[in-house]
Amino acid sequence: MWIVHSLSPNNDLKPDDLRRQLIEHAQDPSRLMRALDEKEKRTQSAFEREVMKRLSAAGYHVAPQWRVGAFRIDLVVEGDGRRLAIECDGDRYHPLEKLPEDMDRQSVLERMGWIFTRIRGTEFLRNPDRAMKPVFEKLQLLEIAPNGGTSNTPAKKQPSADLIERVIRRAEELRAKWSASAESSSRRQKEFREVPQPDVIV
Repeated sequence: MWIVHSLSPNNDLKPDDLRRQLIEHAQDPSRLMRALDEKEKRTQSAFEREVMKRLSAAGYHVAPQWRVGAFRIDLVVEGDGRRLAIECDGDRYHPLEKLPEDMDRQSVLERMGWIFTRIRGTEFLRNPDRAMKPVFEKLQLLEIAPNGGTSNTPAKKQPSADLIERVIRRAEELRAKWSASAESSSRRQKEFREVPQPDVIV
């Protein structure tokens, strides 16, 4: 894959810009997997990790163990300036005995403007797709779309084969031009070095 760009991704593009992510991926293909591994290490349980993997696979930006003051939220999905808090109930960190405490904490955070959805561990183990369905519906309702887009934005048309062919042809032309220019410059420098210099009499 060839990526031709005339800008500095770090200086000219925002961190969530897809063009910057593509350039960074080309420079370091394993970076994305390392970032995902780091996120997975911050989750508290295998249940949270599985929920996060499903959301990430669907293209959502997910942050585990989000701190809000003295509280932590299991997972937060962000997109288009909005956020959804997801609590994973039923594992060792959220037993039934702690449910009143969890609900009090959720009430405090809801008064601060947070919107919550909860997933039961037992339901997720029985049928992960059915357990995740209300989460995806809530994300759609909040207009949080995958990959930082907006849910009401129509899908972008894929570039035609003709356009792709023209881009490839133009990239080849530019590469040939740059190679010829570099060769010509190298030849001129060599010729200049080979021309005998006149003696200077002072």
